Amino acid sequence: MKPATFSPEMRAAIDCALEHGGKLIRYPGGFWSYEGWGLHHGVYFGTTTIEAIVKRGAGEYTNQQRRRDGSTFPIEVTVTL
Repeated sequence: MKPATFSPEMRAAIDCALEHGGKLIRYPGGFWSYEGWGLHHGVYFGTTTIEAIVKRGAGEYTNQQRRRDGSTFPIEVTVTL
């Protein structure tokens, strides 16, 4: 099996997570960054970048939020490298 490859954006997200306890969280609007992040206070990543990290096995969703209709969506990812 071929090892996973990461784009520069994915690598930056993984590095950011590792620098902040191994996790990134989802902010309203679909922005992902470290806990305590604020607009104009550092880097953030889009949902597609986070999905790609999870798909390649470098992260896993570790917290979900429930919608009113009962469905859930991820709000936290933990790097598994």
